[in-house]
Amino acid sequence: MSPHVLRVAALFRDISVHLNAKRPRLAKTIQSSWDRQPWMTAPPVLRLFEVLGAPNIDARFVGGCVRNAVMGLEVGEIDVATPEKPGQVLDRLSSAGLKAVPTGLKYGTITAIVDGISFEITSLRRDTSCDGRHADVEFTGDWQQDLRRRDFTMNAMSLRPDGMLFDDHGGIKDAKAGRVRFVGDAADRIQEDYLRILRLFRFFAWYGRVPIDKSTIIACRAELSGLKYLSAERIKQEIIKTLSAPKPTLAVMAMHSCGVLQAVLPEVTSLSALGALVEVESEVPLFPADGIRRLAALIPVLATTDVAQRFKLSNVEQARLRALNKNDLKAFKNYGCAELHRRLYELGKAAVVDQVLLAWSQSLIVADSDVRFWRELLDEAVRWNPRHFPLTGEDVLALGVPQGPEVGEHLTAVEKYWIDAGFAPSRSSLLAELSRRVEGQT
Repeated sequence: MSPHVLRVAALFRDISVHLNAKRPRLAKTIQSSWDRQPWMTAPPVLRLFEVLGAPNIDARFVGGCVRNAVMGLEVGEIDVATPEKPGQVLDRLSSAGLKAVPTGLKYGTITAIVDGISFEITSLRRDTSCDGRHADVEFTGDWQQDLRRRDFTMNAMSLRPDGMLFDDHGGIKDAKAGRVRFVGDAADRIQEDYLRILRLFRFFAWYGRVPIDKSTIIACRAELSGLKYLSAERIKQEIIKTLSAPKPTLAVMAMHSCGVLQAVLPEVTSLSALGALVEVESEVPLFPADGIRRLAALIPVLATTDVAQRFKLSNVEQARLRALNKNDLKAFKNYGCAELHRRLYELGKAAVVDQVLLAWSQSLIVADSDVRFWRELLDEAVRWNPRHFPLTGEDVLALGVPQGPEVGEHLTAVEKYWIDAGFAPSRSSLLAELSRRVEGQT
């Protein structure tokens, strides 16, 4: 049995442990004072809170910036919530001369631009009714009501600009442990928005270090039918984000074990290729995790068109997925530099690097992998830069060829000659070859 197969078997054993883990007890409400971190005291941040009326108005940091700070991760986008209603927030921003974009006014969300940096500001709210896709909301001044409606405990903390951290749902403990857990009852949170099933596994892929508790898995299984109400775009977005995590294999296997993956990607028949690709990528950190490349590893070649259309991938994403699934392991294993250079010229560096990584991962599955060969092939793909073909249509016209399809035919023939000669012939040599071809037809 190959080492890769053994590793996959070990991962399935880990899944079994994950699905049978006990649900952790809720933590008590915690308020703690933090030293203010650099991102909290950046001039645009201080300016925003000043405009929002802090400290008299209890505006706070929420969401991912608080979660990442607690977990010791880099803080990227900064979200803020305030007890004031959207109209009041817009008035404050306008009076301060700041640009405000009503990105989700129905839900109390406004994007403020401060010194070129975007901040998402949301008025505190509670959900009055939910249908699994959308919610009717009511604005409130109650922080506890707002945090109670959020999805996971690690996302249900708030942080005042003075460093006071509020946690009503055990988010600090869960975030530090890498435990992805719903706020309150898992079934209730899922029924409010079925996308939370997919978000659970996405957050597990990115932040999970301990098992998803058994009751949460049971709730996901019970609510699988709700996934059919989600738009293809929302599903695609979550799948790609999940696959873009540094090591998503365990999360995807968990999705498969409880039927979630089959509900949104029924074409998937094996997870081995994904696991192998993640392993190969870890060997060459120069190439970051990529959701489309991993999607190509996950789906069968014959399903490429169906998946691309159902997920409404962009034209660029569709072309990339098709190029990846035209990959041929046997062809790559017979490649020399000349054939690799030809492919680099025709497809571009990014596409060929994708194909080499995928072919390398396929070689792991069939237990026929020569690490040195694949590293050298990848190094050459990175090192070699495709050259620019020196001739244009003007060169053909200058030899008396009339405007029309014949111009393109001559250019294509000389370009093939140039490629077959290893891109070596100079412009003058190519002009001589073009002249011979034109004269040979007159």
